[in-house]
Amino acid sequence: MMVSDLKQIMVVTKNELIKCVRGKKFLISLGIVGVVFILITLLQLVTGAWDSLNGVGIFIDTYFGNATLVIALVVALLSSTAIVSEFEERTALVLFTRPIKRTSIFVGKVLACVIIEAAIILGYYVLACLVGIIKLGALSPDIILSFLIAVLYAFAASGIAFIISSFFKKGSVCTIIALLVLVVILPIASAMVSSSGADSWYMMDEAGSSLYKCVPEYVEYRNSVTNEVAEVIRNATEILKAFSSDDLQPAITWIDGFVTSADFSKLDTNTQNSMLYLQSCLHMGTSEYMYVMVQILESITESPMMAPMKNPDVFRSAIVLIVWGLVGLVVSWIKFVRREF
Repeated sequence: MMVSDLKQIMVVTKNELIKCVRGKKFLISLGIVGVVFILITLLQLVTGAWDSLNGVGIFIDTYFGNATLVIALVVALLSSTAIVSEFEERTALVLFTRPIKRTSIFVGKVLACVIIEAAIILGYYVLACLVGIIKLGALSPDIILSFLIAVLYAFAASGIAFIISSFFKKGSVCTIIALLVLVVILPIASAMVSSSGADSWYMMDEAGSSLYKCVPEYVEYRNSVTNEVAEVIRNATEILKAFSSDDLQPAITWIDGFVTSADFSKLDTNTQNSMLYLQSCLHMGTSEYMYVMVQILESITESPMMAPMKNPDVFRSAIVLIVWGLVGLVVSWIKFVRREF
């Protein structure tokens, strides 16, 4: 790339940064991030969960567990209109008549979007880390790695958003489609791959989840929670199995006969009510729904969602996010340089 091309890119990047900062969508993006941070913090204080925020793992889960969703919203607002706005507002008629290559314009727009998105993400991380330091005294240095992965996720999401921006003619339509793809379609596709038992490491959402999974304390915390839930489900399964056991049939026969006997009528009201309640519980065990419930609980304990979380391959996740971003940008660049009014 020639020096003149680099200068053109820098000029376009600077102009796009100024235009973006002065735009409403930048303020909306800041507002979304600010509202998310305030809501999380206030809810911790109002509900009393602030006192339980006593470890790095639960802190990461609280403030960064849904970070990919927030980043996707910001990217959908900023990157999805980067290309289409030039054609929708007819500014491309003036821009393309100047001695600036379309590639330089495209690269400048990409850089501007990624820089703005990285700055917004950094702002959220700074605010969250301040809360973490105030509450915990110190945070894991892996939070820096988490931020870098978050920026790479924004880059990957921007690649998808730029494709949409290059193919459609209305900015509002691009924003809606980008939101659907990033927030709904890709997560569903990733969940379907995971539920089938296949490894979904190549999915953008799975790679993006490394921004919180890269912190070992978070993985330990999630595994402890999963183990507690699994233990509760196993205990509930054993109880239901006991109530649905064939060994209880003699007891059911006896209590059915006793509640209709004269001896039962001689008991006090509280004892009668207790025995009737026991009778209903025993009969519940003979219901076909009880067997179905046991099967459901057993399938839950054996499902992938109850499997212990592993520390991610951060390098692989970074490569996956870079590839997603580059592929998206290459496709959108090809469309952009050929696009006509």
